[in-house]
Amino acid sequence: MDELNDELLKKITNNKIQPPHRNFKVEKPQQVFVPLTFESSTEEVKAWLEAKSFSKETVEHLGILTGAQLFSLNREELKKVCGDEGNRVYSKITVEKNQLEKSRGESELQEIMKRHQERIDSAN
Repeated sequence: MDELNDELLKKITNNKIQPPHRNFKVEKPQQVFVPLTFESSTEEVKAWLEAKSFSKETVEHLGILTGAQLFSLNREELKKVCGDEGNRVYSKITVEKNQLEKSRGESELQEIMKRHQERIDSAN
């Protein structure tokens, strides 16, 4: 019994010191940036869905929509159309929509600040 315990202890400490060599490689696909906006065409929506690695069925079902149409769908509608993948589609769309609204808000603020600065400059 002591021999078994000693061998087990040796294996455990050896693995902690030197982790076992793994003979596999995980390849991550190159991330392609495909923007999605309210003005996106059906082709751009399809390219966005493919870039996000959605299933062929999801791409076929939602690739016929424009950006505005895709953004207008709620979670339940996406679950009906895409099944289990509906939640993931909804999450990705929500992220895109939030980024668009944030960037639009920043550009609107910059435009207001620019006009305000022009008024100040013209008054001086």
